[in-house]
Amino acid sequence: MLKPAIKQAQGFSLLEIMISIVVAGVALLGLAATQLKSLQLATNSYHYTLALIQAQNVIEQTWVNLCALQHAPGNYWQSAAFVAAIQPQDSIFAFKNLPASFSTEMLIEITWHDARMTDQSANAVALNAQFPTMPASCYVAPAGT
Repeated sequence: MLKPAIKQAQGFSLLEIMISIVVAGVALLGLAATQLKSLQLATNSYHYTLALIQAQNVIEQTWVNLCALQHAPGNYWQSAAFVAAIQPQDSIFAFKNLPASFSTEMLIEITWHDARMTDQSANAVALNAQFPTMPASCYVAPAGT
C-alpha cells in the first residue's frame, strides 16, 4: 500500500511579510504627507477668506463714512474712531501699504504670515475700491464741534 504524499504547508515566508510591511509603511507615510499638506492648504484658504472679509470691511466702513472722509475737517481717515473700525481683528493680519489719506480710488491689501507655507507672497488679498465724490452738503458736523 502506498502512503499518501504529505503536502508541504503553503504560506508566506518571513521575507515576503517583511517586504509587504515596508511597502505598506511607505504607502501610509505618503498618505500622511498628503493629509498634512491638505490641512496646511485648508488653513491657508481659511486665512485667505478671513483676509478677504477684512478687506471688504475696510471698504464697507469707508462707504459708511464717505461724507466725513471727504468733507470733515482734518484727516478723518487717520482718526482714532475710523482706524479702530478698520483694524484687523486678528493679530496675524496686517495692512500692506494702507493709504495715508482717503482717495476716491484705493487699493486695500491685507497680508498674513503662515510659517508652514513656503510661498509667503501668496498670503495676501488686494481689493481695488472706487468711491464717488460726494457733495459737501452731505456732511453735517457733529454737535459740539
